[in-house]
Parts: sequence; C-alpha cells; structure tokens
Amino acid sequence: MPAFKYKAVDQSGKRVSGVLYAENEQDLQDSLRGMRLYLVEAKETKPSQEIRLWKKVKRKDLLTFTVHLQTIVSAGIPIIQGLGDLIEQTNNQTFKKVLEDVRAAIQSGSTLSEALERHPKAFSNLFVSVIRAGEASGNLDSVLKDLISFLEWQEEIISSIRQATIYPIIVLTAVTGLVILLMTFVFPRFSIIFEKANVPLPLPTRIVMGVSHFLVHDWGYLIGALIILAFLFHIFSKTDTGRHLIDRLKLRIPVFGNLILKINLSRFSHYLGTLIRAGIDITQALRIVENVIGNVIISDIIRLVRARVQAGEFMSDTLKEHPEFPPLVVRMISIGETSGNLEETLGKVSTYYDREVPVTIKKVFAVFEPLVIVFLASIVLLMALSMFLPLYQMMGVIAK
Repeated sequence: MPAFKYKAVDQSGKRVSGVLYAENEQDLQDSLRGMRLYLVEAKETKPSQEIRLWKKVKRKDLLTFTVHLQTIVSAGIPIIQGLGDLIEQTNNQTFKKVLEDVRAAIQSGSTLSEALERHPKAFSNLFVSVIRAGEASGNLDSVLKDLISFLEWQEEIISSIRQATIYPIIVLTAVTGLVILLMTFVFPRFSIIFEKANVPLPLPTRIVMGVSHFLVHDWGYLIGALIILAFLFHIFSKTDTGRHLIDRLKLRIPVFGNLILKINLSRFSHYLGTLIRAGIDITQALRIVENVIGNVIISDIIRLVRARVQAGEFMSDTLKEHPEFPPLVVRMISIGETSGNLEETLGKVSTYYDREVPVTIKKVFAVFEPLVIVFLASIVLLMALSMFLPLYQMMGVIAK
C-alpha cells in the first residue's frame, strides 16, 4: 500500500502533517475525514523500509516511549492521539520518524504490534511479542508495566557496568597517551644522544628504541595491520564457528567469565518471565529468548530445552545437564514446573540475579582496577629504566 505524506487542517483550522498509508489520494482524503481532518496537500513518499536501515534506538528513548504508551493506555486515551503527543516531544529525529510511521500504520488499520514490527531495529522481537500477547489477552496495560520494569532492569545493568569501568578507562587512556608521547617525541631525542655518545645500550633500551623508531617512521604499517586484523575478526565473528568460539571464550575468561555468565542467566530469567507473564506459550517464549539472549552457547542450550519441552519433558531436566546453569537456578525452575508456578519462580530467579549481578560487577572491577594499575605502572617503569640505564652508563664514562 502506498504511503502519503500529507498536510491537513482540523476543524479549528490548526495545521496537521504526517504520513498515512492509503490506496490512493481519494482513500487518503476519506481516512483523514474520518479523523475530522481536511486534506490540503498530499505527496506519495517512500515506505518506511529506509528507516529500518538506520541505527538502533537508544534504550532511554525506548523506555520513555513505553512509559508514555502505558500511561495513555491506562488512561484510556486513543493510541493515535497519544502517539501524536509523543512525536511532538521526541527530540531524536530517527525515533521520531519511526513513531510517525507507527502512527500512520495504525491509522491505516494495523494493530499496535503490527506497526511496531515494521521497525525491528527500534523494537525487538521480544518487545513486539509481549505487546502482541497483551493485545490478544486484552491485558495491554499490565504487560506494558512488565516491559517498563524489564527495560529499567536493562538500564540499571548497563549503568552499573558503565560506572565500574569509568576509572579503569580513565587510567588506561591517560597512561596510553603518556606512552605514545614518550615513544614519539621524547625517546627519539634520547636516541640521538645515545648514538653520539657511542654507549652500548642494554636490551630493554634497545627494545624501547626499536618500538619508538617503528611508531615514528612506520606507523602506517601498524594502522594498516590493525585495520586488516579488525576486518578479519569481524568476518570470523559472523561465521557460526567464530560466534561459538568467541562466546565460549567469553564464558571462560578468568574473573570476567563468571560475570558474563551471570548477566546471561539474568537475561534468561527476565526475558522468559516477562514473556510467560504476558501469556505467551512456553515453547514460543523459549524460541524468542533463544534468539535474543545474546550468547550462542546459552542459545544452543535453550534450543535443546525447547525441543525437549515440545516432546513433553520438563525444562529443568535438560538444564541440569549443562554446567552453565547452576544447581540453584535449575532447582528453582524445577519447583516452579512441578507446582505450576513457573512464572513466580522465574521472578525469584530474576530477583536473585538483580542482587547478585551488581555485587559481582563491583567485585570484578575491584580486582581489575589494581591489576590494570600494576600492569600500566610496570610498562612505565620499564620505559623509565630503559632511559636511565644508558644515562647512568654515560655518567660513569664521563666520570672516568
């Protein structure tokens, strides 16, 4: 169906513009008249596929949209009117165009979930599935509240990680800048002095001088090699083998692997709990979680769980065969399955990880920060010694 960009006026003479899907201009005029709008100008425009190619919408914008949507649904305000208010208040131009298309699709007869589904980079499969379930059950207000809690949880996790990494990143950036400054400006001048003095240089000094010479004269090769390596890594990470290898290594990284696993288990419990509370069938919920969990190792386990659940087995019977899922989680899920309160026990698992993940983040970075400082201090010390040792030798020669 063609899309029309229109300008119209309402009964009070106020100008209104937007995008609406219609078979032709006459159909557009009829649709606007049903909205008590009178067409002034219309121009056929490209459909919203172009919007899908743009960058993803920020989490905060999505959270704001969901809060606003829940408010208008609970207040009984028509969604089209509520979306119009939100479009006027949105500063993100990309998201604004997405919302304009969503409103146009709803005006043309699409359901909310169908309109949102047109923009997978803005609204995930999980988000759309929950909305669709809420529409089908007539419980949209409740599922939107669950989505708000879910999005707030995501934002809290990201904020915790961001706060924990600020100090190490600042230190790493500062020391890296210092090392580059020494290598490219200071050490080349010392090398001239050492050459004129004709003093035998110790091994650390020769290594540092060699690196300094390479950075000053052959830095283009380094940049080229890094670009090629990054490109090859990107290609490898897109292959099935690469994704499995990288995601498995993530779970086995000392100190950090445990944190990554806990974040993935927290996602699993939050995602699955949110979908089940929305009224989605367990096998369909597992299929959605499988596609959005973000780690192919965990995703493979969920795929196996889904297949066995479809065959009539309990989810916990499969999970206990995989060490990635700790006994506590498996036991709580088993209790939920046997008692018929899986939704409630998944909520308890989520609550457990809501406490556990931030604590683990603090512990991990409490260990990581001194390790980074010691490592960087060692590099600076090595560079300082590489300069002072030949200077000391020179002073000895001069003294003789």
